[in-house]
Amino acid sequence: MENKFTGTLLGAAIGDSLGMMVEELPIDEVIEFYGEPVKDLTVPHPSSPSYFLRPGENTSEFDIVMLVAKSIIDRKMIDIKDIIEKYIQWFESSEIHTYVDPHFLLAIQSILEGQDIENNGSTVDHALPSIPIGLYHYKNPYLAVEAAKAVCMLTTRNEYVLDVASAICVAISELSQEKFYLPDENEYFIKHLKNFTFKNETKHYLNKVINLLKEDADYEKAINELGNGSFVLEAFSQALFIFLKTPHDTENVIIKAANSYGYYGGDTDSIALIAGALAGCYNGEEMIPERWKEGLLKKEYIIDTAEKLFEVALH
Repeated sequence: MENKFTGTLLGAAIGDSLGMMVEELPIDEVIEFYGEPVKDLTVPHPSSPSYFLRPGENTSEFDIVMLVAKSIIDRKMIDIKDIIEKYIQWFESSEIHTYVDPHFLLAIQSILEGQDIENNGSTVDHALPSIPIGLYHYKNPYLAVEAAKAVCMLTTRNEYVLDVASAICVAISELSQEKFYLPDENEYFIKHLKNFTFKNETKHYLNKVINLLKEDADYEKAINELGNGSFVLEAFSQALFIFLKTPHDTENVIIKAANSYGYYGGDTDSIALIAGALAGCYNGEEMIPERWKEGLLKKEYIIDTAEKLFEVALH
């Protein structure tokens, strides 16, 4: 089980780091600069929003995942007050917050100033805390959903975000316990996730994923059908499709997700972060290529965090 926790956080980190290299770039610019789809952790494209980061570094999206994981480890529970404190410390730090949704930062500022937050944030960033929460509550997806919603509501009240946060934490919880045999049970798995969502539009996106998988659609068609932007339903459904297309092949999942830019560019770091977390959780750490693990700048810290989170979750 511990290797599932480590695989989840490493998969998320690698997906984020690989995807940030080409975020928002169309395919022609990627090929012109790299010569092929990106497969290794190297310098971000000069036009990427994360152009100033080093190879193997992570964006603010992955910071959000780690902040919540660290809070769970420190408090040995889901402590909303502690998560708020960690968000504020992160917000006030001198480090640059690399291209996170402005609404996420504005929500933290509102907390700091004692004001009510708005429900404007509809990007996938707001749903990312559900990843470590799904690991912590791996034995009980119902508790995971309630906790994920509570934490995500610190930065948005958007109902699509809450739906996706629920689906992500349930997916992580169930995959960590190997409750589904994929890809044979892809449709059953998605229908299970639908049981934890409420908005018709969310269910519609999940149905589209089912249909694309049934017809063995290619990655380009999935981008056209689902979208690949930062809107929470697009990013999550795209990541879910890519994961379920080849669920046993972590390397392929992360590469396809990081290169999900299409002809016009997309939120490749968030898509690859989620897809990498799902594949890393399902297949474990050992299925992640060593070249990627060695290329992560914070590899040891991420592994240590995963191991400590596992110990907390056990008790």
